[in-house]
Amino acid sequence: MHTRFFSRSGGARASGSPNRRRDAGGALMMFTLLVPFLLFPVVGLGIDGTIMFSVKAKLQSAVDGAALAAAQSLSSGLTFTAQSATAVLTADEFIKANFVAGATAGSGYWGTYGLNDQTCDTHGNPTPSGTSACIVAAQDTTNKRTTVTVSASVNVPLLFMRILGFSSGTVASSAQAARRDVVMVLVIDRSVSMNDTDPVSGQPTMTFLRAGAANFVTKFQSTRDRLGLVALGGSAIVVYPPTDWGQDYYTGTFNGPDANFMTATPNLPTLIGQVAVGTNTGTADALMLAYKELQAAHQPGALNVVVLFTDGQPNGITALFNGANTQNPTNPGASAMKGGSTCTYKANTPQPPNLSMIGWIAQGGGFVAGVNAGTGVNELAQTTTKDSSGTLTMSTWLAHDKALVLNNAVAANNPGVGCFYQTSNDPAKDLTIPTFDYYGNPTTGSSNAPFTKQDYRYSQIYGDATECNHAAQASPASADDSCQVGLASWNAADMAGLQIRSDPTYTPVIYTMMFTGDQGSDKNLMLRLANINDPNNTVYDSTKTSGKYYEIHQASDIMAAFNTLAEEILRLSM
Repeated sequence: MHTRFFSRSGGARASGSPNRRRDAGGALMMFTLLVPFLLFPVVGLGIDGTIMFSVKAKLQSAVDGAALAAAQSLSSGLTFTAQSATAVLTADEFIKANFVAGATAGSGYWGTYGLNDQTCDTHGNPTPSGTSACIVAAQDTTNKRTTVTVSASVNVPLLFMRILGFSSGTVASSAQAARRDVVMVLVIDRSVSMNDTDPVSGQPTMTFLRAGAANFVTKFQSTRDRLGLVALGGSAIVVYPPTDWGQDYYTGTFNGPDANFMTATPNLPTLIGQVAVGTNTGTADALMLAYKELQAAHQPGALNVVVLFTDGQPNGITALFNGANTQNPTNPGASAMKGGSTCTYKANTPQPPNLSMIGWIAQGGGFVAGVNAGTGVNELAQTTTKDSSGTLTMSTWLAHDKALVLNNAVAANNPGVGCFYQTSNDPAKDLTIPTFDYYGNPTTGSSNAPFTKQDYRYSQIYGDATECNHAAQASPASADDSCQVGLASWNAADMAGLQIRSDPTYTPVIYTMMFTGDQGSDKNLMLRLANINDPNNTVYDSTKTSGKYYEIHQASDIMAAFNTLAEEILRLSM
């Protein structure tokens, strides 16, 4: 056996050689010397950075919430100065409630101290020497909104960076919340059923409605939001701001809802408290007056809203009855009078003599098929409500909205001569159900999909065994039939909702509130008007904004429903 040994000049040293041990020892010594100067600061920076990141996240959350809370509080106060002061106070309290910082280091969240949301520089950066406010509310007239900007900073004690001479750091956060101006018309039902007594309190439903509605309007920002009120009867009236569309349509003197609803004399809550009970339910007329008011306000950048509170099915139609249409561009001019009718319009009425004969009809005796409607044609409330000073009053409206039938040639105040319903017993009489209401809404419904001419079958009165009882077909010719007048009124209201929702300029949102206490409600119509995505709503349109539908079963719940609605509208405005 032979053993061979190989050697190479300059070969690698054995691992345990003296030279390698000296190199390793030097590196270890160098690492040991660098630990306090390099590794500790890096680790410390990571820990201190984590602490500051945590502080930043919590402060940002508090500032974000403060901006939202401040924007929502802007309705408090009758002037923007007062509203701005409330917003500043709200934001400051919200920050301090959600971020705890001490006066000195070590007493707050992660030892934070010196919270500053009061003094900022001109760019909105918090600084102790700043001369500008850190919480600012501002009115953006161009974009129809109010903004609230909130900035805050806090000092954070550093732990490991003290080694390098840094004892504390500063964290700052800012946020802005914008609230769109709201243009809203509240429509409240004052029909006779609103006088029904609540079984628990013994008070009429209207008492609860007045209280809930009056409180509701105070939730909005006076001087910025624009509010109006329409009272719904057989025909409707614009209670605030006082407007007579029957007269002012031709003079252009209307301006729509205004921002003085809390400072006007009387103010909006006071007027709500004066709405009197009486007459019928001309839903389409009320909705269209509300829509006209939104258009008159002309605020396309705002959140335009119609709120309808009702307790019953529509049973009234406001229309043009003699077909004269020389000055009214909103109506197709279809006449409800038979050819050759001697029904004429008297020129000595409060309306200008060159206008068409405009009035309203309603069913009588419930919605029972075959029962005579019996109410004739009534003069519009809008043209008979001015007192000697030229002011619209609820008392004069209440007196006129229930009378002045256009079928008596003797009474001096009646605006029509020789105008009667056409009845099965007397076919020579003049009146049929108009095919369009005064605002161009077809009383026969629409055949444009998803609408059909049979949609009235979704109404409450159509299927009710004590009312229409599944009437075979809506018939405009049957003006003396309570069921048929009811179906036509339902169609007109349904079409009014379609016309309002289809406006591409103001994109109005409709909210519906229905009180079911008197068993006269119509849920399907409320869903359709508010464009609610529901299996019972066959005409839901996903391309249009949906409102909300509130179903109220007890009068004592009306206040809570209005409060919930206010929160929803204000949420949508943010």
